[in-house]
Amino acid sequence: MILFVFGIVGCSSQSGGEGDPEVYKIGAIYSKTGPGSPLGEPEWNATELLVKQINENGGINGIPIEVILADDESTQEKAVEEMNRLINDENVLAVLGTTTSGPALAMKGIALDNEVPVISAGASVAIVSPAEESKWVFKTPHSDAHAVERIYMYMKDSGMKKVAILADSNAYGASGVEQLEALKGEYGIEIVANESYNTDDADMKTQLTKINKSGADAVIVWGTNPGPAIAAKNMKELGMDMPYIGSHGIANQAFLDLAGDAAEGVVIPTGKLLFPTQIPENDPQYKVIKEFYDDYTAAYKGEPTNFGSYGYDNLQLIVEALKAGATDRESIRDYLENDVKDYVGATGTFTFSANDHNGLKADSMVLAEVKNGKWTFKK
Repeated sequence: MILFVFGIVGCSSQSGGEGDPEVYKIGAIYSKTGPGSPLGEPEWNATELLVKQINENGGINGIPIEVILADDESTQEKAVEEMNRLINDENVLAVLGTTTSGPALAMKGIALDNEVPVISAGASVAIVSPAEESKWVFKTPHSDAHAVERIYMYMKDSGMKKVAILADSNAYGASGVEQLEALKGEYGIEIVANESYNTDDADMKTQLTKINKSGADAVIVWGTNPGPAIAAKNMKELGMDMPYIGSHGIANQAFLDLAGDAAEGVVIPTGKLLFPTQIPENDPQYKVIKEFYDDYTAAYKGEPTNFGSYGYDNLQLIVEALKAGATDRESIRDYLENDVKDYVGATGTFTFSANDHNGLKADSMVLAEVKNGKWTFKK
C-alpha cells in the first residue's frame, strides 16, 4: 500500500468555531501503480496539488482538509480493501476514485451499503446508471456513452457507416461495446465485426486480420494502455490503412510513447485538457484549464492529461459541498445531486440531478488526432 496524508490534524486554532471539526477527512483511491497508473498517477498528483493549495489558503471556511490517498494497485481486490478501510477505520466523509471501471464498480456496492458519497474517476456508464441504483455514487469523466456518441457523430459527418470493434475483454471494454451496440441505430451505423482481446495480450494480429476482411470503414479500438497501442502497431505491421478510432481511455502521452509512429492518424473523443494551449480564451473552461495546467506542470514533470482533470474535479466538487455547509455524508450527497448546476470544471460543465450523476453531455467532448507524434485538436 502507498499512503499519503495531507492536512493539519488536531489544529483547533484553525477551526471555524466551537463544535466545528478540526479537519475535514476525505478518502481517495487511485491507481498509483499497476497497469492503470498512466491514468491514476495524474489523478493522484492533482489531488496532492489541490490539497496543498487549499490548506495554504486557509482551508475550507478556516478548517483544513485532509485527504488520505490510497493506491489500489490497479486491482479490484485492493480497491475493495482500501474502500472498506477508509470508510470503517478512517471514517471519511466521502471517497474519491477509483481510476478504472472494474474496481470502481466494485466500490459502488460498498458505497451504497454504507451510505457514503463517492465521486468516481471510472468511465463506465454503469458506475452511475441506473440512477435509482446509484444514489450515493457520482462521477466526473465523460462516460463511455458520451464517447460513443461523439465517435458516431464523427463517423456520420465523415460518411462512415460500417465499423469493426476491437475491445478489451475487461469491464471497460465490455461497457464500451455495450454502448456501441446500443447507440448504433441512432446514427445509422452497422457493426460488421466485433472482436476482443485480453488485457495482457501481446499480439492482436489474428483479430485484426478478420477485421481487415470485414469491409469496415473504420475500426474502433476500445481499451486502455497497453492494448490499444499494441493494436496500432499490429495494424501497421499488417499494412492496414483502415482508419483507427480509439476510446477516451488512451487520451494521454503513454499511448503515443507505446505506439510510436503507429499512432499517427489515430482519432479519439476527449476532454479539452489533452491540449490546453489550443483552447480558445472565450471557452467557458479556459480559465479553469489554464490555471490547473500551469499549476500542475510547475509542480510535476509532465502534463496532467484528462485524467488529472478527473482528480481535480472530484476533489473540487467535495470542496464546493463543504464550503456550502454540507459537512456530513448525507448532506454532501444531497448537495452534489441538488446543487451542482452549470459548475465549470477542468473536465467539463457539470449539472447533476436525481436522474444524472455524471452531469455531462456528449457535445462537451471534442476530437483529437495524432499529428506528427502529438495529440492535436481536430474538431
